[in-house]
Amino acid sequence: MKKIKYLIVALIGIIALVTSACSNGDDNELLSEVNDALYSVSMYTNLRINKEVFDEINSNRINGISKGANYAIKNVIRENDFIKIDLSYSGGCKQHLFEIIWDGIVFTDDPCHMNLLLIHDDNNDSCEALVNKTIIINLDDLIGDIIYKDTCSYYLYNTFNFNESADVVIKPIN
Repeated sequence: MKKIKYLIVALIGIIALVTSACSNGDDNELLSEVNDALYSVSMYTNLRINKEVFDEINSNRINGISKGANYAIKNVIRENDFIKIDLSYSGGCKQHLFEIIWDGIVFTDDPCHMNLLLIHDDNNDSCEALVNKTIIINLDDLIGDIIYKDTCSYYLYNTFNFNESADVVIKPIN
């Protein structure tokens, strides 16, 4: 049901973009705006629970082997069941994808937390513009309805972070 709501919002946004771009007559701008709107909707679907993949990527990360392309986390906000991540990266010529991987483990010892990896696929984009995006993690879609979802922190790791400390610790809802 939530995915349908996102799709409806995206379609309304696309219609608004088409209407405004058509009045300006700029087809390239229209195509770019439509692609951005569709890309934003796809951000909700790049969630995966897979312990084996998580463990392999995380082990490589700790041993100095990155996965994907680099990015910078500018700000993270938790609003109910959503984590909004403002980030920046270089590119601008191709569509970039992000994936959140959770190993499915809830560490209940103090401090209670779950580890998440954020992987950036730049689609071999060699452009150098600074792109700012906000991606959204829907915790209901990723974590489900487990009892610790709202009481534990989330440790978010960039695969270019080669140490044990998380890039960002997202605190639980109070």
